[in-house]
Amino acid sequence: MTSTRHWRGLAVATLTLLLAACGDNLKPPAEDADAAVDAAAGVCGNGTVEAGEDCDDGDQVADAVCDAACHFTCGDGIVQAEFGELCDPGAAGAGACPTACDDGMACTADVLAGSGCQAACMSSAITVAVDGDGCCPIGATAATDSDCAPGCGNGVVDAGETCDTAIASGAGACPTTCNDGQACTTDALVAGGTCQAACTATPITTPVNGDGCCPTGATPATDTDCVPGCGNGIVDPGETCDRAIPVGPGACPTTCSDGMACTRDVLTGGGTCTAACTFPPITMPANGDGCCPAGANNTTDSDCAPRCGNGVVETGEQCDDGNMNNTDACSNTCTLTSATPTAFRFRDLDLRDPHVFVNVVVCRDMTDTGLLTFPGVNPLIQTNIQTDGADANTLLDLSIVTLFRPLNQATSASTPLEIHFPGCTSPIGATVCSRTPPASPAVPTMSTNGVAPCLGPVPGSTGGYMPAITQPVAPCYASAATTVTIDVAGIPVTLTDARVAATYVGNPATSTVNGLLVGFISEAQANMTVLPMSLPLVGGQPLSSILAGGAGNCSNRNDKDVNNGVPGWWFYMNFTADRVTWIDN
Repeated sequence: MTSTRHWRGLAVATLTLLLAACGDNLKPPAEDADAAVDAAAGVCGNGTVEAGEDCDDGDQVADAVCDAACHFTCGDGIVQAEFGELCDPGAAGAGACPTACDDGMACTADVLAGSGCQAACMSSAITVAVDGDGCCPIGATAATDSDCAPGCGNGVVDAGETCDTAIASGAGACPTTCNDGQACTTDALVAGGTCQAACTATPITTPVNGDGCCPTGATPATDTDCVPGCGNGIVDPGETCDRAIPVGPGACPTTCSDGMACTRDVLTGGGTCTAACTFPPITMPANGDGCCPAGANNTTDSDCAPRCGNGVVETGEQCDDGNMNNTDACSNTCTLTSATPTAFRFRDLDLRDPHVFVNVVVCRDMTDTGLLTFPGVNPLIQTNIQTDGADANTLLDLSIVTLFRPLNQATSASTPLEIHFPGCTSPIGATVCSRTPPASPAVPTMSTNGVAPCLGPVPGSTGGYMPAITQPVAPCYASAATTVTIDVAGIPVTLTDARVAATYVGNPATSTVNGLLVGFISEAQANMTVLPMSLPLVGGQPLSSILAGGAGNCSNRNDKDVNNGVPGWWFYMNFTADRVTWIDN
């Protein structure tokens, strides 16, 4: 008979054996699971995936992959947003993960993005017209997409429609009410509720008190909505127009033109309700304004056409004696006849007024006195007139000739006169002059014999320089005014209102003395005339820079004059001239 101690020992041994097998992290064939013991023993979290575990990340903390019991969180039927889950395959209803996507909208493209617990449906709007995809995108029409149904209410403004009732707002939406914000229009909705709906605005023309409109022609006396005053859209008493009237009768002018060349278009009262146009006649000659006023001619105004017989030699004319005698030196077509020419060549030429000043350390008068390599203006002119210089071409460097056709020294007689810049042979005492070359054409004018003084300075236009200006005395001639360009020491000086006069010596004359060449150069022309670079000290500067009163000139003098309101300088040059042999080729 077994003792009680024996059974007690057997029970302890058996329990020990059982404890040694269950919970030893081993799963013999006889064991089904050891999860509870493992959990009690802390096996979950040892970093090794064992039987009964889905995962083991080395801890017993629930996270995005493995929970505290070593099972996957994704698939546990719970959407755990804190772990970044959007859904869970094990969940039912709203938390279940999608396997396909369709939002039921024809004009969206549906895509299943992601996988597992990050699976989600994404939809993007279809914007490109594609036939057969079931979508008619915004902007497409039945003509561009077969999925678009033509007709009012399809959300597209089709041909023949002004709008579409299915468009809620913005471009293409059909108006339901109309208001253009203008007090003087009646606003109406036409074809409302259709795809031809449109707004019309009819001008109010009849005065009606209290409608907020003061129509054209109404006054405060006929319509209480009219307020008197400039800018109220009404030409009130004392006004010539109203600024608020945009066009038509009553509108204020902003520019003026009567279409007439010989009137000035003047706007008075501009910007006010007394604005008006006036058109005073043009009476003064001005080049380029399209008008030839009374008393002007082609030499004083380029807008005047040359007219043979007016006594003025104009463009295209060789002469103009102002008479209808076709047998004298100037024909009735203003061409020279076979009258014998008589030529007088300048033997010397001196600038008397204005003087030329150059600022070199101090302001220096360079008219008669030189400096460094520049001999002075008058000495340089004399050298050019009297010698054949460095070019040695057998011609005198500068020649100016007055040519009469014919020479007629009778008192008060008029005869055609030409100013030439011909080629004259050297030496000066036996020179022969040939007609002005085409590159330097003659300047035709008329001369008239008179009594002393034939020509003198314009009052108040001289500077009192010495030697004084010499004036021609009887018997003498003086030319009509013209325009001529004179070479003054290599400087091309263009003179307007130019006249030439001199005293005859002998009858017929063998020379002329007391010669005076007069002309005006405007300040604008002097600013544009550039001195030749060959001139020492002043080359490349404007002519005005060496004339007293001009820009950049010495400030201690001012020789500037005025001619018909135009600022500039009157030039006075004295000369003598000898009769020379003339070849009229």
